[in-house]
Amino acid sequence: NMVKKIAILGLKRIGDAIYTLPLIEAVQLKFGCKVDVFTQPHVKDIYTANPYIKNVFSFSKKDFWVGTLQKLKAENYDICIVLHSSFKYALLPFLAKVPVRIGYQKELRSWLLTNSIPLPKLVVHRMVHNANLAKLIDVDSTKIEPHIYFTEDEAKKIPALLTKFSLNPQKYITFIVGSNAVERRWFPENFAKVAETVIKDYGLKVCILGAKEDFEIGVRVLDSFNGDGKCLINLAGKTSLRETMYLFKESNALITNDTGPMHVASTIGIPVITWFGPTIENEVGPPSKNTVVLNSTAEFDKGEKDHSHQRAIESLHNITPDTVLKAFDKLIKSQE
Repeated sequence: NMVKKIAILGLKRIGDAIYTLPLIEAVQLKFGCKVDVFTQPHVKDIYTANPYIKNVFSFSKKDFWVGTLQKLKAENYDICIVLHSSFKYALLPFLAKVPVRIGYQKELRSWLLTNSIPLPKLVVHRMVHNANLAKLIDVDSTKIEPHIYFTEDEAKKIPALLTKFSLNPQKYITFIVGSNAVERRWFPENFAKVAETVIKDYGLKVCILGAKEDFEIGVRVLDSFNGDGKCLINLAGKTSLRETMYLFKESNALITNDTGPMHVASTIGIPVITWFGPTIENEVGPPSKNTVVLNSTAEFDKGEKDHSHQRAIESLHNITPDTVLKAFDKLIKSQE
């Protein structure tokens, strides 16, 4: 077995990155060699502490091409797996003269790859999408689920983080109230209603997590909230992705829009309740049995491709606080 080093050109979104983890694990187990992942800074935390990854090289969007090309040339990889489908990603290992270059055929780029297959005609799950590429080098990643790892050092830091925000393990749930796409955002007043019931009937605190740009939406949730103000806290933008993961890990559940962190929490294995409006569930539905997807588009004609903005917003109205609370109750009871 002459393969000593493998490079994987990762994907830019948190959810997509999660579903590359089974492929990475399977490749490392098969070849028993170094696997390096190339990615961007906001996704890097997904790969931290992963025992199947040797190095994570993360370059900002601005430096990605030059940085990756230099590294690919310098490190003498035997195989490069290009998970991204665009032309320029396939160009990088070609220019770096990596002997085996694997990826999907798209944008007239097949000649840049040594092993390639056509993109699937029908919708397949992201993990299947990645597993199909792994098959090109005789690797089977289909039996593996994504996994996020924590170091012992990190585990030691968690109690201090909880204390800082006055949270106790398993005595709070988390919310993600933002999302990149407006049509994925459930309404602040609905989140507020759910928070009121969770606080009153379950004696749990509610902690809003997310990015800096979600802080404002968190404020709108607080504005709609009629309950004990000490029990609902808005930490959006106040934690790194890694810290967000610790807070997920110690929480009772996550109630969330369809976002990258939703996929992270699902992978950690905590109870998650989410809803998909415009997204195709078969493509990105989390595999965890502790995740409940309330699919708001269920009453649309499945053959319809018209997931227009307006339809998506309408479909979110079909999900009521009551629907979410029922799902929450059932999920929490199934954990006991």
